[in-house]
Amino acid sequence: MDLRKNHLVNGVAYAAATLGTIVGELRDLHILVYVCKPLMMILLSSWFFFNSRRVGDRFTLLIQLGLFFSLWGDVALMFDHLDQFYFLIGLGSFLLAQLCYTLAFAHNIADAGAGHGLLIQSVLAAIVIVYGALFGNMLLEKVDVNILTPVGVYAVAITLMGLGAALRFGRTFFPSFLMVFAGAVLFIASDSILATARFVRPLEHAKWSVLITYAVAQYLIARGSLRHVLDPEEIRRRAALRA
Repeated sequence: MDLRKNHLVNGVAYAAATLGTIVGELRDLHILVYVCKPLMMILLSSWFFFNSRRVGDRFTLLIQLGLFFSLWGDVALMFDHLDQFYFLIGLGSFLLAQLCYTLAFAHNIADAGAGHGLLIQSVLAAIVIVYGALFGNMLLEKVDVNILTPVGVYAVAITLMGLGAALRFGRTFFPSFLMVFAGAVLFIASDSILATARFVRPLEHAKWSVLITYAVAQYLIARGSLRHVLDPEEIRRRAALRA
């Protein structure tokens, strides 16, 4: 058994790193956070890579890049209490991660061609767009003018990521769609909680709720992406296209 590819082993390790990060944040144990928080994305990226490397297409590469930039975002945000510059670095890193995920979903949509379920796609897409517009507008009224532009750009980027995940409905296998869309929604929720706590009003639960929603979101996006590329039907389809 290859432990690098094992879902259970890596899932437990990822959960342990997440728990360690939450405990470190709640108890102000910075060393624990410095160890466990980067370990989250390292574990998830490694697991995703070793399970998807035999596919090696543009979709998996973009998801891998999204996980990579998320790692750097996590590292930067560990130090944002020292200087706001680290927050901007983290914001930029996560912006790149969102763009990578969005491009991956767009590639999936274009590769699949016309799908079914246009009504459901439209409803889900409309919900994402309306929420992004309303929350983004409220947030921009609260942030400092010096970071207004980067925060606004990031709000657009994460909304596009959610939109891309919604439009995968009917263009991939339902378990893959469900995992990735749920992950995108949780990612938006995590960033919404973080932004509310930082710019709008204090939230007592923010230290743990941001991390839990973020950790589950990243896992679901990675796991759902693997379900797409490793499904036997998808493997046969790609083989037929190459023949």
